[in-house]
Amino acid sequence: MSTNIMADFNDVLEACNNLHEKLEDKTSDRTENINKHLDLIENKLQYTVPEFQTGLEWINIGESLSFTNHLKGKIVILDFFTYCCINCMHILPDLEAVEERFSIQDGVVVLGVHSAKFDNERLSSNILSAVLRYNIHHPVVNDGQAVLWSELQIACWPTLVIVGPSGQYLYQLIGEGHREELIEFVSVAKKYYSEKGQITHQAITIRLEPSPSSPLRFPGKIYVSDDGQTVVISDTGHHRVLVTDKSGHVQQIIGGKGRGYKDGTFNNAMFSSPQGVCLLNSQLYIADTDNHVIRKADLDTGEVITVTGTSSQGNDKEGGGLGTSQEISSPWDVCVADSPDGQKNSVLYIAMAGNHQIWACMLKDVLWYKNKQLYAGTCLRFAGSGLEENRNNSYPEKAGFAQPSGITVSMKQNCLYVADSESSSVRSIQLKDGAVKNVVGGDIDPKNLFAYGDIDGTGNKAKLQHPLGVVMVTDDGPLLLVDSYNHKVKSVDISNRKCQTMLGTGKAGSTNGDNLSSIELNEPGGIACDWRNKLVYIADTNNHHIKILDLQSQKVQNLSIIFPSSASKDTDILQYNTTDGTDDVIKHGVRILLQIHLADGIYLNDQAPNSWSLYCEDTLLYDNLKESGVKLKGELTQELQQTLTIIPSTDIVREVCLKLNLFICEDSGVCRMDKKILTSNIEPSTCEETFILDLN
Repeated sequence: MSTNIMADFNDVLEACNNLHEKLEDKTSDRTENINKHLDLIENKLQYTVPEFQTGLEWINIGESLSFTNHLKGKIVILDFFTYCCINCMHILPDLEAVEERFSIQDGVVVLGVHSAKFDNERLSSNILSAVLRYNIHHPVVNDGQAVLWSELQIACWPTLVIVGPSGQYLYQLIGEGHREELIEFVSVAKKYYSEKGQITHQAITIRLEPSPSSPLRFPGKIYVSDDGQTVVISDTGHHRVLVTDKSGHVQQIIGGKGRGYKDGTFNNAMFSSPQGVCLLNSQLYIADTDNHVIRKADLDTGEVITVTGTSSQGNDKEGGGLGTSQEISSPWDVCVADSPDGQKNSVLYIAMAGNHQIWACMLKDVLWYKNKQLYAGTCLRFAGSGLEENRNNSYPEKAGFAQPSGITVSMKQNCLYVADSESSSVRSIQLKDGAVKNVVGGDIDPKNLFAYGDIDGTGNKAKLQHPLGVVMVTDDGPLLLVDSYNHKVKSVDISNRKCQTMLGTGKAGSTNGDNLSSIELNEPGGIACDWRNKLVYIADTNNHHIKILDLQSQKVQNLSIIFPSSASKDTDILQYNTTDGTDDVIKHGVRILLQIHLADGIYLNDQAPNSWSLYCEDTLLYDNLKESGVKLKGELTQELQQTLTIIPSTDIVREVCLKLNLFICEDSGVCRMDKKILTSNIEPSTCEETFILDLN
C-alpha cells in the first residue's frame, strides 16, 4: 500500500458516489466493482480519516479509541447519528445485523459517533440514556461539537462512513435502507484487506453500561380512562404494557418476556419498544413501534392480536390496504376519534413517526372523505406528504410533518393536536377537511427544522425543543404538552395559542414537591389527564417514573407501581418459595450447573475475571429472583463442572439465560475476551439444570 498518497477529499466522495450508482445496477458484478473501488482508494485516492479529539466522552468502552491504536487493522463503521432521529433508530437493526455477522475479532468494529441536533442531546448523560433505551451495544463517542462531522463533510443523519485498517476513508452510505449494501461492502473489504495481511484479530474490551433497575424502564406513553380508574403505561424499555388502577396497583401485564413479536395471551405476547396506548371500552390499542405494527389487547379475554402492519418497516406513503397486509413505519402514538360521517369512535388515528405522516385505521365501515367507502381494517394516510417538513396547508396530503410523536383529539374543536417533535412544534388537523395549522412552536419556513428553544409566547413565537406528547385537559382546553428536551410540561390556551411553562426547571432532574417551578423532569415522553379528579399523569421517561400532578394542590409525586406479591392467572407472576437466607439452600429449588468442554490447547485465563450472570427475558421473573436474594452473578472457578446458584422452582416452563464473560487463551499465548450466552427452559419438574459450554 502506498503511504504517500493524500487525495483531495472531494475526489474520494465522488468515487463513493460512483460506486453507489454502480451497485444500484443489479446486473453488474458487484464484488468486482467494490474491489476496483478499493484499488482506486489504495492506489490513487487515499484519504486518512482524522483522529477523534482528545477529551471526548465515550460510552460502552473503558477508554478512548483511536485509529492508530485500537482500531488499526480493523474495518470500522462510523455511525453518525443523533438520538432524536427516527431514521437513525431505523438503521440500528442493520448495525446489529453487521455485529451478528462480523465480530471485533473478525476485524470489524461498529462505532457510534453522536453528533447532536438539539442542545439537550449534547450531554453525555442524555446520550447514555438513549444508548440504554435503544439497546446499543457498541462503543459510542460524544462528538458534541460535531468536529469529525464537519471534517468529513457529513450532511445528514444517519450517515455511515466505512474506514479501512489504516484509517483510510473507504465508503459512505447516507440515510436508511442500505443493509444489503453495507454488509456486502464490509464483507468484500474485509476479504480484500485480509489478503493483504492488514486485518488484525485483537479484541477490544466492550464495557456495556449498567441498565437501570426499577419497576419501569424508560416508560414512553401513558393513558388514563375517562373515569380515572384505569391507568395504562407503555413500559417501553421492558417491552411490555402495564394496566394499573389509579393507585398504581398492577392489574394486568401485557408482554414483557423480552423484545420480540408475537400475538397470543398477555403472558406469551411479545412487543418491541411499545409507545402510544389508548383504550376504547375493553379494547386497548398499542403502537408497537419497533415492530412497525398496531396491536390490540382485549382486557376481557387476555388476548393480543395485530390490527395492522406486517412487522417489517414499510415505505408506503399512501396506504389503503387491509389489516396485516398494510405495511407501516414506526407508529409512535394513537388516539380514537369519530369518522367524517359521524360514527362515534370509529377511527384510530396514528402518529406515524417513521414516515412523517398521520394515518387512520378504520375500526368500522365508514364513509371517508370525498364519499369514499372504507371497510373496517383499512389503514391509510390521512395527512402529510411524507417529506420531513414543517409545512402547514389546507390540503392534508400537501402538509408536511417531521417525526410526529404525540397525538390527541378534541371532540368539541373537532380536530387532532399533534406533537411534531423534529420541527419542535404542535400542529392541529381539522377533522372536517384535514387542514393542517400551526398551534405553537416551529417556524414559518417549512424547511427550517432547527427553530427550537425554550421560550414562552404565542404561536410560532413560542419555542419548544422536541415535544413528544400532548393531551387536552378538557375539550375546551388547555392543551398540555411535554416539552421533552426542555424537561418541562407546558400549557397552551387554544383560543389564543399562548404557550407558557407549567412545571419544570428546564434542566434534567427528578425533584418532586409542591413548587411547580422547581419540579425536575428528565426527557418526559408522554402525558395524560384525569380531568374528573384534576390529575395529570406524566411519563418521566429517563427517570423511569410516572409523575402525578394534582392540579388542585399543585403538588407533584411519583406513582408507586405495585406488583402483586403472589402468582395469579391474570398476572402470572411467580411466587417463590422461602429461603433460609443463604445462597445455596432454597426449598424446592433448581440447582444451576455449568459444564465446560475445552478443546486441546485452549484454557481459561485464571488471572482474568471470568464471570457469569443469570438473567431472564421475563423481567418480572428476574425482578422477583433479585428480590428473593438469589445469587445471580459471580466469578467462575477453573473447575470444568461447577455449581453456580440455586433458583426457586417454577410453576410453568420458564426460559433462563446464562451470560458468560470469558478470557480464553491458547497454548500459543494468544488470548481473547469472549461473551457467551446459553439458554435453557426450566420446567416445573426440573431439580437440576446443566448448561454445557463447548470452547474450541
